[in-house]
Amino acid sequence: MKNLREMFANKRIIIGRDRLDEVAGIKQKLEAFEKFLEMYPEWQNNVVLIQVTQPGQTRQPKLEAKISELVTSINSNYGSLEFMPVMYHHTFLNTDEYMALLNIADLCLITVIRDGMNTGSLEYVVCQQDKHSPLLLSEFTGTAGSVSGAIQINPWDYQGVAQAIDTALRMGPDEKKVRYKEMYRHVMNHDAQYWASTVIQDLRATVLAGQSSSVTPKLDMALFVKGFKASKRRMIMLDYDGTLTPITNIPAQALPPAEMLEALRALCADPRNFVSVISGRDRAFLELHLGDIEGLALSGEHGSFIRYPGGEWINLLAEMDMSWKDEVLSIFEFYTERTVGATIEAKETSITWHFRNADPEYGEFQAKECMNHLENSVVSKRPVEILVGKKCLEVRPISVNKGEIVKRLMGAKPKQWDFVVCAGDDKTDEDMFRSLRTIKRSVAGNTSGEEGLNAVSTSVGMGTNWSSMSMRLPPYYFTITVGPPDKRSAAAWHVSSSHDVVEALMLLAASNNAE
Repeated sequence: MKNLREMFANKRIIIGRDRLDEVAGIKQKLEAFEKFLEMYPEWQNNVVLIQVTQPGQTRQPKLEAKISELVTSINSNYGSLEFMPVMYHHTFLNTDEYMALLNIADLCLITVIRDGMNTGSLEYVVCQQDKHSPLLLSEFTGTAGSVSGAIQINPWDYQGVAQAIDTALRMGPDEKKVRYKEMYRHVMNHDAQYWASTVIQDLRATVLAGQSSSVTPKLDMALFVKGFKASKRRMIMLDYDGTLTPITNIPAQALPPAEMLEALRALCADPRNFVSVISGRDRAFLELHLGDIEGLALSGEHGSFIRYPGGEWINLLAEMDMSWKDEVLSIFEFYTERTVGATIEAKETSITWHFRNADPEYGEFQAKECMNHLENSVVSKRPVEILVGKKCLEVRPISVNKGEIVKRLMGAKPKQWDFVVCAGDDKTDEDMFRSLRTIKRSVAGNTSGEEGLNAVSTSVGMGTNWSSMSMRLPPYYFTITVGPPDKRSAAAWHVSSSHDVVEALMLLAASNNAE
């Protein structure tokens, strides 16, 4: 290392090591480095790129010739007799030489255009415990979504890579240290033993899920109507998208059908009924399409806002710091640019990334990458959580969910309600089902309402069929999931589609009018 430091005294060292292969992105790296020297002449004679290549699986004479041509061009245009900006070595390095290079580097530049694990980036992190030098990592590597402290680059964007090199070389020691700590923590915590244990855990979870799978029974309409007629105080809580209306590719087109609006108006007109729509939609949408229904309570953005009948909207997160939204938005924009058909929906208290209109397989792949990126960059540091919905990812404050709104609506004395209906279709609605299951148990067990509410916990697992005899006795609690019967849910009943939910509401409205 001493010899290397003496050789490149007063020079900033950029290190690259790749196999001589098309997908290694060596050509793109050299093109971007040349662009960097052109855009930032102040770095000329002050920066050296040491590029080491190893023979690939097969010889590629055309690629070798192109790389040699690029190296010669850069050294001719920006070098001199005393100094060459590119030191190109096509040879094997022993471990000591390789680690020494990684140790003295001021920047590691990885521009692969397709790669898996890319252990070179991890080795560089381990060798930089003293200098904390930054890492420029291609977004096409398998580690790009998890090594959050790295600066991600698109190897095909030569100007963008050049700007990133300049940014990295000018980076201050404090930012270097913060970024390095994130990378080092990830490398140390995700070793081979961690990987093996997580694979075994996933295998066990898959086996257990198959053994404990149960079928959710279809909604018993006769019992549903009977319970409604026999009750005096009724609580009806409904999701919107996928429950009251079908899911659409364009969210703005999910408009309320006329028969659904008619049923809601009829139910809200009866003072014995308290009807609410608890949705992930923003309050402007809910106000526009449902705000004119007299007696209807509304909750928007998964419980962030609530409007009681005849009242004004209440922001339940008015005092919460929302500065995390800028970080999430930049990550979503990054993946939106790279996923055709993806869109971003920015709300007041949450941000959603939709990939319904993207290629199905690639959309799912990008969603997983985006989720890993969010978990490492934002979720681990901020009081937020990622919600995986139907073809979407939503980031929201961790203290907010539909289950909390259910507890608020049920009140301090849930025994007052002798008929409760809650319908939903996705994972956000499972919070409501779990809350109501625990409240039902507390009420049936003759505990006080307050104790019942305090007992509500999202830790109650799914898979327990609570539509047994206890759910067929008063007080009637009908938790209904929309979807197939084998769908894993904490709900007691299922219906196949949103049309079935509207039909059930129309039955209740009709029986209400017949009384």
